[in-house]
Amino acid sequence: MSGAGHESKRVDGKDNRLVPTITEAQMRQLQEDGYFVLDNVFTHDEMDALAIRIEQHQQIHEEWLAANGGASGISRANEITFTDHLAEKDDAIKEFCTRPEFVEITTKILGPDIDLYWNQSVFKQPEGEKEFPWHQDDGYTPVDPSPYLTLWLALNDATPENGCISVMPGSWKRGLVPHEHTPIGLACHSSDDPDQGTLVPVKAGSIAVFYSLTMHKSGPNRSIGSRKAYVIQYSNAGLKNTRTGEILTDKIPVARAGKSA
Repeated sequence: MSGAGHESKRVDGKDNRLVPTITEAQMRQLQEDGYFVLDNVFTHDEMDALAIRIEQHQQIHEEWLAANGGASGISRANEITFTDHLAEKDDAIKEFCTRPEFVEITTKILGPDIDLYWNQSVFKQPEGEKEFPWHQDDGYTPVDPSPYLTLWLALNDATPENGCISVMPGSWKRGLVPHEHTPIGLACHSSDDPDQGTLVPVKAGSIAVFYSLTMHKSGPNRSIGSRKAYVIQYSNAGLKNTRTGEILTDKIPVARAGKSA
């Protein structure tokens, strides 16, 4: 699918920055299919600057994996790394995650009070043959209210060749489905099923927006370069882990009463 265009508006106050305005057509696609694409939310220069910050943390993670058996959780050295809690570790990344663009997107879709629920870089290294299996983000940690919102930000172009994501349109309406443990992560849909969803290529600076209940996967990286993404997830404030009953109060506030927090 090609990225849907978007309207934009100026931020009130300090500068002339444009922030995306979610259109009614995009909201309808989200409600029906569980995803849409926002093109050109950030510039290539902004993505290059963000990537430099993220790569410092990813490299430390990569080196730790190599020194500790080559794998931890769903990360595998020299294949794929999920480097989490970047905003909590780096003030510049935290500032990025609370930018007006994200306030606008998340409050439009989820409501007035928003927290940063989770954030992680996902780097797929070149010439790999393993896809990351079909899953729902809620499959890893079920929460209430659900779904929350995943913003899959491309730091460089994500293509079918280098392992862009695929989504299963409409799958979020099924609620949380059973997941099985595999050596490369939880899986809720077989890679052998004839229905392998819809490829979603994403240009650098653009965002695939989808619900946490939308089934998605990413393909192998058969290119000669790394595929770099930053996955930023936002939720309603006061989210509860339904496995433990814990209210998640340690999250970074992003918006309150529809305004930047």
